[in-house]
Amino acid sequence: MRLPVLDRLILGAQKPARYAGGELNAVRKDLAAARVKWALAFPDTYEVGMSNVGFRLLYHALNERPDVACERVFMPWPDMERALKAEGQPLFSIESRAPLRAFDVAGFTLQFELCYTTVLAMLELGGIALHSSDRRRDDPLILGGGPCAYNPEPIADFFDAFVVGEGEEVVHEISDVVAAWKPTGAPRGDLLWTLAEIPGVYVPSLFRVHYHPDRTIARYEPLKPGYESIVRRVIPDLNLVPQAEKPIVPFMQAVHDRLPLEIQRGCTRGCRFCQVGMITRPTRQRDPNDVRRIAEKGLESTGYEEVGFLSLSAGDYSCIDGVLEDFFDEFGPENVGISLPSLRTETMSDRLAQQIKRVRKSGFTVAPEAATERMRRVINKGNAEKDLLHAVDTIFAAGWDLVKFYFMIGLPTERDEDVHAIVTLCAEALRRGKKLNPRAEINVGISTFCPKPFTPFQWDPMISLSETQRKQGILRDDVRKLGRGYRDLHVKPHDARQGALEGALALGDRRLSTAVLHAYQAGQRLDGWTEHFRLEAWHDAFAHAEREHGVGLHFFAHREKGKDEVLPFDHIDCEVTKPYLWKSRMGALKEAQIPDCAYGEEICTACGACDYEVVDTIVYHPRDYRRQPARDPEPLPAERTLLRLRYAKEGMAVALSHLETMTALLRAFRRAKLSIPHSQGFHPKPKVSFGPACPVGTESRAEYLDLELFGVQDAAAVATRLRTELPEGFRLVSCEPLAAGGESLTRIIRGIAYRVELPESAPEAFGRLAEFAAQAEATVLREREGKKAVLIDLKKAVDGLAATGEREIRFTLRAGEAEAVARPSELLAALFGAEATRPGVARIVREDVIFGTPAA
Repeated sequence: MRLPVLDRLILGAQKPARYAGGELNAVRKDLAAARVKWALAFPDTYEVGMSNVGFRLLYHALNERPDVACERVFMPWPDMERALKAEGQPLFSIESRAPLRAFDVAGFTLQFELCYTTVLAMLELGGIALHSSDRRRDDPLILGGGPCAYNPEPIADFFDAFVVGEGEEVVHEISDVVAAWKPTGAPRGDLLWTLAEIPGVYVPSLFRVHYHPDRTIARYEPLKPGYESIVRRVIPDLNLVPQAEKPIVPFMQAVHDRLPLEIQRGCTRGCRFCQVGMITRPTRQRDPNDVRRIAEKGLESTGYEEVGFLSLSAGDYSCIDGVLEDFFDEFGPENVGISLPSLRTETMSDRLAQQIKRVRKSGFTVAPEAATERMRRVINKGNAEKDLLHAVDTIFAAGWDLVKFYFMIGLPTERDEDVHAIVTLCAEALRRGKKLNPRAEINVGISTFCPKPFTPFQWDPMISLSETQRKQGILRDDVRKLGRGYRDLHVKPHDARQGALEGALALGDRRLSTAVLHAYQAGQRLDGWTEHFRLEAWHDAFAHAEREHGVGLHFFAHREKGKDEVLPFDHIDCEVTKPYLWKSRMGALKEAQIPDCAYGEEICTACGACDYEVVDTIVYHPRDYRRQPARDPEPLPAERTLLRLRYAKEGMAVALSHLETMTALLRAFRRAKLSIPHSQGFHPKPKVSFGPACPVGTESRAEYLDLELFGVQDAAAVATRLRTELPEGFRLVSCEPLAAGGESLTRIIRGIAYRVELPESAPEAFGRLAEFAAQAEATVLREREGKKAVLIDLKKAVDGLAATGEREIRFTLRAGEAEAVARPSELLAALFGAEATRPGVARIVREDVIFGTPAA
């Protein structure tokens, strides 16, 4: 028995669930039958990419078309990247494991600038030429989208085209163009020429850049008549954005592990540092009457235990109080929670806090950004110190233990007293919080301001690394001076090394492609992960670019730009005008406030984002929301039903860890509408008890869990409901009633029986077992990360070891006694050597468990 190469590599990876696929609601189509094959590529790991709501929306939108097949591709972790290269395997998609180069279109989501080297790593691992000019007709069309597409110049040489703005409509227009071009035999250049005619699509090769002698940009010369600028795409009404009826549910825990529901897009608050607040204008709210319906359908089809109400600030959603109240009336009894990822201090109300705490209390996040009134006026933040302190009082009084703050250092006009004020303000917030909740704790994240395109601060320089480190030192010293009474105030500055690079890449032009390529060739990828980021490699890359082009890190990141200077992204039109942004920058120097045009301020600030015919602000009034009739909660029955479930894991479900298995089953119980009692407290947990874990890569016929349900339930009926909701690779073997007061699974499972099919290369089983039996002792030292190593006595750990053929053995590993618990891989290594324990070499099957009386 030997698994296919990719199966073996996946099972041997650090986190196999990143690559295994088979998730609930994933879409698998016949690639050969599709007119257009899309690979949605995210230049980061699976758990990061699957937390991106835009990525998920496009996946389901494309797969709604019967003529399009869309699959997902992520950057593998370094262990998997090395394994693919060693085996000569290309980067592959999650759904069908097709090579990246087998797709017609590879669309990369460019969420932030430090992902650029990872894009190159994915292209090369996928067997695709890095430079667009080197690609053949049959190579995939390489597209970029997301926030970084508003200035894609540093990576323009590597992409065929970019989508500027919102992609839900334009991806279909691109699909139509590609489908029409494919059978013609026309050259690749013809495809790019036609794509440039789609509004919002930017083809870099159709522009030539000219420079002044001082190395600033003189002009962009369009090579296609009438193609002078690229105007962003915008969906005028958020209600028109298609929502997946059955959102995909990852097996492994994503960074944001919840049902995503976008309730508002765009922001008109006018924070001068915020790019997304400018490029996503105007504010467009989802009809509140649709929010609950979408959430209800999504929860029914996924089994998630939390919904994320997504917006730049959920508190700005005009109907938030009524929507939350109705939501918790409906789903609170089922212990479904709500996540509001970011709240403005001035929108935090007692009513909002009371609603959110009805199910569970996780950390609350607020972003003051600056700690002095002057700096908040400079950045047009629009809140006051009293708002922050009131928000903190409200949150801690409502029972929360933790509040997270986010501040920035290095903002234009900042003084040292503004930096000192961060610690002073946070200390006052904690002092007040402790009076309301003795367990009060405040975590403070400090990032360094990075100027971004299409913001009023795009002309401003970023502070240097040494200046960032000096300001971080001020913060550390101030925290230390507070003393032990403030030990629950944790101030953590972000890694200062990455900031300047992000600033240069954000504001750079095509000449920086040299630096990106050089950094990649020096081994850089996954630069957003601190453990993989190497500042010296990037400094060498920028020095290389400066030698070649005469411009480097300082030119792009640390230099103030002139009002009339041509910026690298001036040919991109986000519809917020350059004069408006300059006027706002001048307003910052005067500490002038710009009002929000969306919420009751009958003021248009003339930013240019609206045309007042198709694109305009959409804000709902609370009276527009039809509140649901209040219902008295049904009394929960006093009776309880206890069930013991035996289940099997087969196929690629064997790639799941014990925690991933537990989560998948708990969500299946929700989808099956099993009414499970929960524990009390801040974080209610369902009353489900799992048996001993099954090792990753091991097939299982005998895993167990005990389940408590409200009321008197028929075991056969429960089994029928559950079988229809189990994910791929899970199989319910039995569901039996239990008497109350019995012992837990961990106390009565005394052994676990295994069968192992050995590879042809393994020594003959009978002889090796005889040698093992003749040994006086057999021990293995198990290393444990961060813990003391454990010595396992295999002689005591194993029962009934026998060969049932030349290439098959059976044995039982004792369970329930910590000093004698062993793993199948440890026994196989002792019998047949390390080769037999490599994933996919031997087939290991968990056949049964042995029950007995509890250990004394």
